[in-house]
Amino acid sequence: MSTKKIYILSDATGQSALHVLRAAIVQFNHADTRTTLFHDINTRAALKKALDRARSNNALIAFTFVRKEMRDYANDYCARNGIFHHDILGPLITDLAAYMELEPLETPSLLRKVDERYFKRIEAIEYTLGHDDGRGAERLKEADIVIVGLSRTSKTPTSFYLAQEGYKVANVPIVPGIPLPEELSEIDQRKIVCLNIDPEFLQKIRTVRQKHSHLSSGYSDLKKIVAEVEYVWDLMRKHRTWKVVDTTNKSVEETAWEIIHHVVGDERVE
Repeated sequence: MSTKKIYILSDATGQSALHVLRAAIVQFNHADTRTTLFHDINTRAALKKALDRARSNNALIAFTFVRKEMRDYANDYCARNGIFHHDILGPLITDLAAYMELEPLETPSLLRKVDERYFKRIEAIEYTLGHDDGRGAERLKEADIVIVGLSRTSKTPTSFYLAQEGYKVANVPIVPGIPLPEELSEIDQRKIVCLNIDPEFLQKIRTVRQKHSHLSSGYSDLKKIVAEVEYVWDLMRKHRTWKVVDTTNKSVEETAWEIIHHVVGDERVE
């Protein structure tokens, strides 16, 4: 079977078309395809050049243009020249306009902003995965937020909630007797958030965890937990720049948005 060429044409990044195309191609076993992406096509001249190339290579064309004149030009060209083609956005935009009784903005950059936000979140999630529970300390400077705290103070779930909001988050466990990584002192201390918690509330959480994980009895011992919490208070007194968030009786969402308020303030990830 010869290689089938597919050209994607877009007035933005073309990532939406790529996602649709990949979802469709996986339905064809052993398909041998080669995809070429032409993005940021904003003039008829540039569009014609891409269409001419697709025609000479007998390629199928899939396109995402938000401007009607560009969609019409591409559709007319493909129809006149017998080219297999698929308008991904056009029919949906037309139906939405009719249903909502509104005229579309036809602004390609809006789609780019959606793509950029998507990839920013993917990057944040990948970073956070690689910096959970003290891993990757050598890259702490790249974090938007660094969370420190005792075991079971919601460091990991809070980190991943923030990552889905687009923030690169590293979390570092506080363990009495074990020094914090040196890299922690080398970063902007205003990025660091220390999670605090009521000892008795932490004991309840650890008791549940202990039953399911076969941890030692000392893990949920109240006296030991009180000593750990006091150790954290000593650290906070030494590091006055750290933000402190009490997670007692708080949901992950509440903790996350309090962290954003303390560290990021009014600057939000778009």
